[in-house]
Amino acid sequence: MKNLVILSFILALSHCKNTYDDTDAFKRLEVPPYTETGANTFGCLINGAVWANFGATYVHQAESLGGHLDTNKVHSSIYWDYPKMDSVFSIRAALTLSKKGMVVREEIISIYIPKNGTLKGIHQLTSNNYQFEYSNWATNIDYYSIIRNPFIVTVKKDTIESGKHIVSGTFNGILYNNAQTDSLRVTAGIFDIALN
Repeated sequence: MKNLVILSFILALSHCKNTYDDTDAFKRLEVPPYTETGANTFGCLINGAVWANFGATYVHQAESLGGHLDTNKVHSSIYWDYPKMDSVFSIRAALTLSKKGMVVREEIISIYIPKNGTLKGIHQLTSNNYQFEYSNWATNIDYYSIIRNPFIVTVKKDTIESGKHIVSGTFNGILYNNAQTDSLRVTAGIFDIALN
């Protein structure tokens, strides 16, 4: 009985410490302005609601998928896609909203663009020609670009300045769930990346 009381006290104490809450900051969330300076910004409207890189940690990934705890920075890279024999530019941004220590929203957007020399230009992303993905970890529902309605990503700047590789652009389109029974409209998308 004494051990049960001590365990209950420890659990209550640890619960009190875990009160991280960023809901007030989230209420002021806006899509960042479009820039071409390597500001590592990312945002859009999803069905008219603001979605931007926001939050404190990749909580779900860290617990379930061996991910890492980190501030929600915009992550980018160029990697070699062996089956397609092409290099690929990828961008990954996350929105994690916590209320009183509980994660209430955890969403990740990923963009994969083939890099044939320069990235600059208009890219129509489908499931066959690389893609745009939205993952909602809270609902376990993913949305993707598809062949019959390509998602448009326009890279306006791809240059090296002051030792930084800067890639900036815009995006918009419609994403679909696996069964193609539901969709999300993504508009006013912007990114301004200094490659990691």
